[in-house]
Amino acid sequence: MASVKDTVDALRIEYKLWQGLLLNCKEKPEDCAPRDNVWTLKDVLAHLTSWQQITLARLVAARLKEEPEYPDWFPGADPETDEETDRVNAAIYEAYKDQSLTEIKKEWDLRFSEILLVCPLISDQEFTDPGNYAWLQGYPLLAVLEGTLEHHREHRDSLTGKNTR
Repeated sequence: MASVKDTVDALRIEYKLWQGLLLNCKEKPEDCAPRDNVWTLKDVLAHLTSWQQITLARLVAARLKEEPEYPDWFPGADPETDEETDRVNAAIYEAYKDQSLTEIKKEWDLRFSEILLVCPLISDQEFTDPGNYAWLQGYPLLAVLEGTLEHHREHRDSLTGKNTR
């Protein structure tokens, strides 16, 4: 497990990489065509934005020492099967399908910025002690940040056709 500082620094870098990717997509949309023939850039960004809501809910809950307040589309626990994941992703798609890419970009940017703003308000011990939050089922809060980082990298790689790790 990386340190909290290293993980937050990596998230900041990932945020900048995504900002660059989104700018490039505006200038050269053909560079951001879906590589998996399933999701458009809008779909990917909506998906990431939704999962950022979960990350942010967990970080805020940790900061306030409360239970997370999850959005309605979230089943309350991370999906453990492909079928559950497909249902969650379908709910995310339905929630965002009528929004424009511009609207989704704004929300993605806001959520990512909020995540980066909340992180310094939480101590390293709160991030690294696996017993701090029962709602994380034995995982440390740092695993939430690591998951967000990995999720963004995975989808950036799928859009660019490159493995950046």
